[in-house]
Amino acid sequence: MNAGRILRRAGVDTPELRAELAPIDPDSITIRPASKWLRRLWRSGVTGVTQGRWVFVDPKMFKASPERLARLVIHELVHVRQFAERGYVPFMARYVYENVRGRVAGKSAREAYLDISAEAEAREVASRFTR
Repeated sequence: MNAGRILRRAGVDTPELRAELAPIDPDSITIRPASKWLRRLWRSGVTGVTQGRWVFVDPKMFKASPERLARLVIHELVHVRQFAERGYVPFMARYVYENVRGRVAGKSAREAYLDISAEAEAREVASRFTR
């Protein structure tokens, strides 16, 4: 499904959001249902994963409220922008480094994940544009 369409359905496709996501155009990103085998690789509670311009979402999310799905899509689109800005390898290296740093510091997997700067930014942007 097209990301722009999901955002429009939830009423959050605004010029301000598009400016936040630039140069990524939500209409150019397809949100794909994650296969069962891919979801088996995910940690419990994960509902979406982005790799470069590829966004995979738990199929159950397509049945969620438009607002909840839009919040997840915005979060993942921020990651698409981060990949584009930083480059695939530098983005992944920093992401993994920050996660490992948190775990070595004694944080739980969830706490370490929440402290990753890319995740914090994605949550913050999504919270500004959704309820």
